[in-house]
Amino acid sequence: MTLVSPTRSTETAANEPLLAYTVSTSPDPLKASPENPQAPEEKGELQIVGSRHSGTPADVQWIKVKVPAGPMSPDLATDLAKITPRISLPGWSVRLDSAAKEFVFSPSASHAPIGADTGFTIQLSDIPVNRKVGTSPITITESSRTGSSAFQPRSTTFNVGKFPADFYLRNLICTPLVIDNGGEVTLTWERSANATYELLYGDTNLDVTKDTSKKITNVKSDTTFYLRGTTGDASNPVVRILSAQVSVKKPDLEIGNLIVHGTTRLNGAATTKNLTVDGTANLTGATTTKDLTVNTANTLHVRTIEGSGAYGSLAIGGRLTLSTEGREVNVASKFTVAGTTQLNGATTTKNLTVDPGADGYLWLKTGRLDTAAGTNLNAYGTVGIFKNGSQTLHSNYISSGYRETTYRANGAGFLTVVMTCLYFTSNSGWRELNAYFTASATTAGVTHTISVPQVAYSGSPQPKNQMSVPVAKGDTVKVSLANTKLPGGEGNGYFSVYWTPLGGGPNLTQVAAADIPETAEEEVLETFYSEEEVG
Repeated sequence: MTLVSPTRSTETAANEPLLAYTVSTSPDPLKASPENPQAPEEKGELQIVGSRHSGTPADVQWIKVKVPAGPMSPDLATDLAKITPRISLPGWSVRLDSAAKEFVFSPSASHAPIGADTGFTIQLSDIPVNRKVGTSPITITESSRTGSSAFQPRSTTFNVGKFPADFYLRNLICTPLVIDNGGEVTLTWERSANATYELLYGDTNLDVTKDTSKKITNVKSDTTFYLRGTTGDASNPVVRILSAQVSVKKPDLEIGNLIVHGTTRLNGAATTKNLTVDGTANLTGATTTKDLTVNTANTLHVRTIEGSGAYGSLAIGGRLTLSTEGREVNVASKFTVAGTTQLNGATTTKNLTVDPGADGYLWLKTGRLDTAAGTNLNAYGTVGIFKNGSQTLHSNYISSGYRETTYRANGAGFLTVVMTCLYFTSNSGWRELNAYFTASATTAGVTHTISVPQVAYSGSPQPKNQMSVPVAKGDTVKVSLANTKLPGGEGNGYFSVYWTPLGGGPNLTQVAAADIPETAEEEVLETFYSEEEVG
């Protein structure tokens, strides 16, 4: 049987303590004092064990333990002055800050190093336990640093329960401790009647309030059982959790990734969604797989490949070579190629679907793309047209600003706007991660808009966005940039505007505000997105 320690909550990663703490109580669990104010108070003790898990020592100015005191349910003690505090670190002292309800532990010097070999214990003894059943938050705050960085406060909170005097939950026993796959176990425990109880394992949650034992059948994998007892007022309940484990011989396994450096033998039928073979795999029984991957250094020898039923697709991520000239590949169902497809000869197909994802493309390296007489070339999404020699209208950092500008098209073409985020942060709490720089282009009464985050998270792909807006000959197009940062915020990026004339026609010219004709047309917002870079 294992006791699950008091629950813990911590500040954000940047403010998480450099030291690791565990909290236990004596007695376990703590008992609330009798409600009768004339009855003597129950005494309790908190034991806090601190350590440094990293090999780099942490400098610590002080450690504060905040203990709520008073007559309410969330209060742990009735009077902090009656508590006896001590710490095992030599040269450290302790004082009570009554106003803050904190015990402050500090070294004789301005700070002291605590390394991996400097474990310590803080004890708060003779605690006069509050008379209300409930859960009390015990907050531990340290002022610490590593190296020559500035000291900063870092906190973590443990929730400690005060239980009714007659509550108990103990001796959770699993019998037997080792079983065959598909076997059964019996769980037994001792408990009081003044609480509700739940048994949790896997995705199962059983109400066992009226039970003191439970038989669990058909256990196929190693399992941890949790017995949770809850009592007290619903607005501030107290919870005690015990756990027990059973080990299963030859268990069923459900895992994300499995790496085997030795021999893998599948003696029976094998069903797998993804199978990657770096070396030799001997499959002596029937093998059903959704995806089979063989690394480039190895060869897969197959006499016949048939796709049928629910697994009728043949997906090839690399090269498929027919070693004998004249052989054909006939695919009656779906044919998916995840890598590069090179068509050196004439290719005829009824329907060709290209879906390379957000970062892919269909590249016509040389030659032409022709359509026969009487046929159509339709584009249902955004069309981006780029070529060497396109006119660059603007290119600069977003923070440098951009004056709203209107251009006139002396010939038909495409105006392309490209935005790239250049500022990264490793702090997931920054507001700028959800703030955006926005660019818009308005022509023929329609406004097209794109945006990029003002700041991106470190390690993520660099955010880029662009749009290509068709502009008819003689029309104007107004380009605007909204580059206002959040108050006191950071962030930057790059903003470029290009013009590509159709048929090699004339470039855009800038139009003065007085020369722009008025229009009564209502703007219709329409957003176009593309992740491609301008070539």
